[in-house]
Amino acid sequence: MTAPGGSASSRETRLLAATIGISLVVLLVLSRFRFPETAAESRDGTSAQPLARLAARAAFDDLSLAVRELTGRVDGAVLPLRVTMPGIDDGWRLVPALRVRDDVAMALLPDGSFIEAIPGVPGPVTVLGRDAVRGVTLVRVPARKAPVLTLREGQQPLTTPGYVAVAEASASGTSLRPVFVGRSDGLGDPRWDGQLLSLGRGASGDEGAPVFTLDGRLVGLVTIADREPAVVPASPLLALVDPLLRGATSPPGDIGVTVQDLDARLAAATGVQAGAAVVTVRPDGPAAGRLVPGDVITTVNGQPMRHGSALQQRIARSAPGTALSLAVRRDGAFLTVPVTVGSRPPAPQSPVRAAADTSSRPLGLALRAVEGRGSEITRVQDDSAGAAGDLAPGDVVIAIGATRAPSPAAVTRAFEAVPPGGALLLTIEHDGQPRLVAVPR
Repeated sequence: MTAPGGSASSRETRLLAATIGISLVVLLVLSRFRFPETAAESRDGTSAQPLARLAARAAFDDLSLAVRELTGRVDGAVLPLRVTMPGIDDGWRLVPALRVRDDVAMALLPDGSFIEAIPGVPGPVTVLGRDAVRGVTLVRVPARKAPVLTLREGQQPLTTPGYVAVAEASASGTSLRPVFVGRSDGLGDPRWDGQLLSLGRGASGDEGAPVFTLDGRLVGLVTIADREPAVVPASPLLALVDPLLRGATSPPGDIGVTVQDLDARLAAATGVQAGAAVVTVRPDGPAAGRLVPGDVITTVNGQPMRHGSALQQRIARSAPGTALSLAVRRDGAFLTVPVTVGSRPPAPQSPVRAAADTSSRPLGLALRAVEGRGSEITRVQDDSAGAAGDLAPGDVVIAIGATRAPSPAAVTRAFEAVPPGGALLLTIEHDGQPRLVAVPR
């Protein structure tokens, strides 16, 4: 005997169950239609859930849209530079630069870099200013209205986990690439007063690359700090623009000491694990009478100095006349030593003397005329200008500039006309092949 209303309740239950079942089937079919390649099992042997795949694709679409919109907003703010860098196998790299004025761009380049060209722009590159310690370089670029960029305020670590957009340079221009930052810490760097923003050891980005938040704020430029990528915040970078354009930067500071890193034995002997060990103290330098060989400098104005190069960078960026407070380990105790930064002394003069000595080198070539060809080298004197120019017996001088088939006397006169420190350019035939050589005067 059926209870009153039982049949209706059972029918509603069956309809609800059927609706749920149909919905699940539709979701399964839609997910397989949208993601046919995910029908195979995942790496752990299980199939990804349809709803998880839909959520992941939606998140990826949102990220792609955000980067695409940001690219349009910062268009014109980033442009490529072709730069020769020390330690690069092929000699050069394309580096993104940030437009900070209508006709001025900023690049963050390591010491020893040389800007060869702006792709697509003929002629040499004009460097308007450079901070040698920090690597901040300003260059003249084709005038274009610089887009208004919003800066990320403050120097607090990035909100993580999350994405930022890092600029990349290519021959066709620049683009933005999303980089996931799983952890961001504040990093101290001797080249800067405030903290840098860590990108985490797993992040990647070329040194000097501009970094943006996905909502369009400029975070700063990528640098390498403690062997990991970090970001120099935008505010201190932009604060250097006007002084560099005015040429108002100070010369590198110096306190008159040479230092080295601590090895295991020095660390055990001094009782400190990190710092800059003083090797010599210049008698007429700012640190004379204050520091002695064997001291270990551990902090400067409270900023830790983990190794010798950190101290050198910290001192170099301090203007002459700046008062510094050094924490020093000496004879098992810590001392506070005040030092006033001085100017870096001029470079030794020995290279100039060497250049003067070489200016008197003779050409050192025995030559014979070859009708219609030029002058053949029959002998090369040791330690001569010809030897320095890698000339060898059997080579034939076939041209000096526009002068073809020069006589031996013409070769000698051309060399003697070169001022000391210059070089004579010769076109020679070596092993049957033409070659241009420079013979130093």
